[in-house]
Amino acid sequence: METKAFPSFTLKIDGDSREVTGIAAVIGVIDAGNDLIHKGAFKRTIKQRAERVKHLWQHDNRQPPIAAIKELREVGADELPEGMKKKYPDAKGGLLVTRTYLETDRGNEVIAGLKSDPPAITEMSFGYDPVKYDFETVETSEGEVLLRNLYELRLWDTSDVNWGMNEATVASVKSAIPYKDTGVAPLEVKWPKLALGAFTDSDWEDLSDAEKKRIAAHFAWSATVPAESFGDLLLAHHQASKDGVGPVVWVGLQAAMGKLVGAAGEISSEARLAVYTHLGKHFEQFEKDPPKLKTVELAWSIGDALHKAEAAEAPELIQSLQGLQKQLRLDPLPDQEALTLRLSQEKLLRQKARLSRLIPN
Repeated sequence: METKAFPSFTLKIDGDSREVTGIAAVIGVIDAGNDLIHKGAFKRTIKQRAERVKHLWQHDNRQPPIAAIKELREVGADELPEGMKKKYPDAKGGLLVTRTYLETDRGNEVIAGLKSDPPAITEMSFGYDPVKYDFETVETSEGEVLLRNLYELRLWDTSDVNWGMNEATVASVKSAIPYKDTGVAPLEVKWPKLALGAFTDSDWEDLSDAEKKRIAAHFAWSATVPAESFGDLLLAHHQASKDGVGPVVWVGLQAAMGKLVGAAGEISSEARLAVYTHLGKHFEQFEKDPPKLKTVELAWSIGDALHKAEAAEAPELIQSLQGLQKQLRLDPLPDQEALTLRLSQEKLLRQKARLSRLIPN
């Protein structure tokens, strides 16, 4: 689950009934995590599972809710409070939540913080899973960034919070290096083992941030942003160059996609789709189809299970899962074959779960 916070922009506080109405999310604005929520992103989750959404303090789902949600809906720009319109002039709407605070110690603390002058609690957040989304590279005042478009979200909670954005999530998505079109190399070009000397004659620590960024553009993922060392860069696919960024090499691109399929434990789950989208655009440059996303996601789920497991436990099941993962690293599989592997994977994981609690069903 991811979280995202905004200034709460309270619309109304009814002191007698302990009822508070506010905006928990802004629609149509690029946030600090380079995400853009689109209109309609909350409509399906509100229609299908609004009764499961809870109002919490600091997203702490180990504790009871602090308020009962009375109303939850998407609103248009015309219903946003004036303060929000001034702060976010391009906003197209928001997520409105009306809740009644419980007469509990924590409920009393939070509503007191909302009603104080000045307010002691000024931000709200929401917990969600991204359901439908994609990535694109856009130019901003801070330069080129990788933007995530959020078209559908599965909402879990709204929360009052002290501070906002989950920085760990932001950093993991930023680790996916933006796509860059520098042309393609002839198919016969070979793919050598790359070392820092292929890009520069200097040591990494002596390079400027701009030079580090240029070198990083030859890759699809970095452990840190900017990379603290050359070894932080993974999934190279551009021909090495000491000036600019070289063209994409087909053999290197294939190798990078193959490594991405088996990237569990090395590349964060939040960044994998961004990297897949990046590499997939290069496949299109060669007029070739990348592995189907459903198949790749299946490989990731198997890889995540293997990463959580200990090889000493049920070794025959571990070997079977490894066998499935190896099959999925091959060329794109037909949908029916991918489905068969999915069923095999689920059966193996159920067997593993009976022997160990390391892998959930």
